[in-house]
Amino acid sequence: MLVSLKSRLLGARRKLVAAAGTASVVAALAAPPGIARGTTTDHVVYWNRVLIDVYRGLTKVDAAPGPLARTAAMMNGAIYDAANSAACAGTSGCIGQPYLGRIPVPAGQSPDTSTAIDNAAYRVLSTLYPKSSYPQFDFDAKLSTAQATIPSGVTQDQRDQGASIGVKAAAVMAVTRAHDGSDNNAPYTPGTRPGDWQQTTPGPEGAALTPNWGGVQPFTMITTNQFRPNFPERSKSVTELLGTDTYKQHLQEVREKGRRDSTSRTADQTLAAHWWANDLDGTYKPPGHLIDQTITIADKLTGQTELKNAKLFALVSLAMSDAAISAWDVKFDTNTDLWRPQTAIRATFPDDPNWVPESKNGAGVSFSPPFPAYISGHATFAGAWAGVLKRYVGGDAFSWTATTDDPYAKDANGRPITRSFTSFSSAAQEDALSRIWLGVHYRADGEYGNATGDNVANWVVQNFLGVPAQGAVLATDSFERTVSGGLGAADTGGDWWVQSPAGDYSVSNGAGHITLSAPATGRSAYPNRVIAADTDLTVKVGIDKPATGNGVYVTAVGRKVEGAGTYRSVLTFKPDGGVAVQLRRTDAAGVETNVGPLQTISGLTYTPGTKLHLRLQVTGTSPTTLKTKVWADGTTEPTSWLQTVTDSTTALQGAGRAGLLAYLSASSTNAPVTVDFDDFQVSRPAG
Repeated sequence: MLVSLKSRLLGARRKLVAAAGTASVVAALAAPPGIARGTTTDHVVYWNRVLIDVYRGLTKVDAAPGPLARTAAMMNGAIYDAANSAACAGTSGCIGQPYLGRIPVPAGQSPDTSTAIDNAAYRVLSTLYPKSSYPQFDFDAKLSTAQATIPSGVTQDQRDQGASIGVKAAAVMAVTRAHDGSDNNAPYTPGTRPGDWQQTTPGPEGAALTPNWGGVQPFTMITTNQFRPNFPERSKSVTELLGTDTYKQHLQEVREKGRRDSTSRTADQTLAAHWWANDLDGTYKPPGHLIDQTITIADKLTGQTELKNAKLFALVSLAMSDAAISAWDVKFDTNTDLWRPQTAIRATFPDDPNWVPESKNGAGVSFSPPFPAYISGHATFAGAWAGVLKRYVGGDAFSWTATTDDPYAKDANGRPITRSFTSFSSAAQEDALSRIWLGVHYRADGEYGNATGDNVANWVVQNFLGVPAQGAVLATDSFERTVSGGLGAADTGGDWWVQSPAGDYSVSNGAGHITLSAPATGRSAYPNRVIAADTDLTVKVGIDKPATGNGVYVTAVGRKVEGAGTYRSVLTFKPDGGVAVQLRRTDAAGVETNVGPLQTISGLTYTPGTKLHLRLQVTGTSPTTLKTKVWADGTTEPTSWLQTVTDSTTALQGAGRAGLLAYLSASSTNAPVTVDFDDFQVSRPAG
């Protein structure tokens, strides 16, 4: 299933199911640790520790891997944009390209970066987990504790300016992720073939957990299956997979190594199996375990500052969130929803009917996680985490020691054991192997999971939060190619996504073409790697016939917030040869509202075959500023904008896509009409 990177995610509020045995976690959250005023603290690390405690206080679907990773990506993505926006206004300058957008800072202001971080994190967490539904979390107290550490030399104005940036960065994140499909609760029906996943725990507790997470809109990937791996030995179905030697060998391995009280598993492997698990309520779960290790590693990095941590934790969190989507895409959205070893062994070996995995719940009863085996979520998370860190640090070799929350990974005195590592990849590999020793995965689940996670990490590091340049180009296209049945791949910015039917699009003679075959026909196209809150779009356009009826409309879309609407500049080719332009917004249903006047451009005319340049700039949130201008090809671009307006429609105050639309009026009489596009560019506005 191909699903585009659409800007969606706040989702429905989740009902809290109280967990037994988490009283200490709740108490810790309700009463934040005291920090003396004026002491030095890293506010990125502080809020990630708060996040880890939140994980410990969540249960059931709230505590599923995907939702937890999503929260981290939202919080750390907003932290990064807030910190980066504040830094851009200071003497140190920007730390990288924005994730969703840069919050404008008025000239002369000097916002406090730590306060911006505090408010971004606070707003994201308190929005996702409101006190009315999650009374165990006291984020007000957490914010107060964090703010108590701001040095006394920071003025109230600087605090207020930082707070404003943080609040806006969190709001952009909330709007941008408001419709991502994370609240899709459609039921999952397991298959009936041998090899298909089946519940291993009866009743609701064992039902498939977040089976639709593979359809959640990614934070960075173009599609949810962008890094979908092949199946072992390139099998095409679960039936074919079960017949491979690889599967049979892996099944025998987990049968021997993963069973309860196995004699072929070493004591260290047993400890490692539980050390990495963290599957139970009251623990910080797999994403929290890796974030906790990131805190340990960041503390050992030379010269690591709060701003650098804002980037590091954002990269780690974005990668892990898309790793979860990638893993769940393979688990549930392919034709190999592979059964867990517990089911497979009992079905394959009649002489071993009582086989149970080493994995066990809080009561000591064996259990397997309630989702298919291939690929391993633990391994995919670990691959993404290790992949980011080795690229961030500049090498794989690194030494650290870490602990765990898992209740079964304790020494003889009941204290959590520690494990030490000398490279990021070795830690990720041990995480993958630990799932065999725990009896819940096959070797291929971990190997392919590690590789998938690393592919996600490489994508994130290579394409996000990069060199801090203003006016950075997001997409360009000169259309110097020949394509039919679509627009192909832009020079930069990815493939063009086109509205069906693809046959209405083509590229030839140095231009892209959209054919409007009948009156009242509209078509759209978007380069699939562009998503930003601030865009500056220019394009050269023309039509092949004189306009009739109410004209031909060519539209530049500067921000399309999925599930919410667009900001756009609409250029009208009129039947009398005149040209008009108007700034508009649309809602989720596509209904247009004029936000600027319809302006016929004095002295500007067109004839078929000639070209006009259309430029649209969309910047800021609450309010958003829209600017547009039009000029004839071969003439100098005007210095002034034709129209400048602001709009604060709540649902549009986020990041979105940028692209093109064409529409033939219902009263036109000379269809088909072809609209030509050339010299397309989308960049982040300078300044």
